[in-house]
Amino acid sequence: MKRRGLQLGHFRLAPPWWAILLAAIGVVILSALGLWQIERAHTKARILAAQQAAQAAGPQRVTITRAALDGQSGGLTYGYRYILRGHYDTAHQVLLANQVEGTKTGYRVWTPLVTAAGLRLMVDRGWVEKPSDPDAGPPDPGAPTGPVEIQGFWRPYPEPGLRLGSRTVCDKTGWPRALNYPTGDTVACQYDTPVVNGLLLLSPEARGGFVRDWDTDRVGMGPTGHYIYASQWFLMALIAVGIVIGVNLKRDRR
Repeated sequence: MKRRGLQLGHFRLAPPWWAILLAAIGVVILSALGLWQIERAHTKARILAAQQAAQAAGPQRVTITRAALDGQSGGLTYGYRYILRGHYDTAHQVLLANQVEGTKTGYRVWTPLVTAAGLRLMVDRGWVEKPSDPDAGPPDPGAPTGPVEIQGFWRPYPEPGLRLGSRTVCDKTGWPRALNYPTGDTVACQYDTPVVNGLLLLSPEARGGFVRDWDTDRVGMGPTGHYIYASQWFLMALIAVGIVIGVNLKRDRR
């Protein structure tokens, strides 16, 4: 049976149903990828705008109170540089496990800074190498003693590429504790006093830290790159439609 189609002058377009279905699926998938890249471009633009605002504001001296802790982050804003005072609680450090620097595996050292109000704020003091002895326990890096004034960038806790479940783990089995991408709730439940929800990345020039390479805020690919990728996905969707038309457009010999 001859397929019906669309008459276009001296030509007839009559693709088989499966070609139309495959083209439709391809167009939907490719268009979705293009829209995702556009959303990524918008997100990067917002991040860059926030970074510019943070740089323009400069370092800000803050005092976090228990009343300000109602918002969990203590009123601190992502990307801003803050100056805080307190003392390090070196006896109760958290080590972020499985962190790679170059070709070596190690830990990121999170040391609580205890403020005058008795609150704890986790300070990422940088990366340390994992002991070469497989039987050795996690390292216990030292920190400056007594009152300190530190400066750093404010960030949320890092997230893994894929998190399986969101169970809060309160494994109080000794210090320092090596944890694998803990949530804010998991970090908070390690301590008996309130913990500010977030992480202060200690400035590279500050003493008492380890390997730190976060002086410049990195966003990876900028918005322009994402727009270019989006245009490529949309172009591929048009090509898929063009192939179906090109293959099935025949001259009408009647």
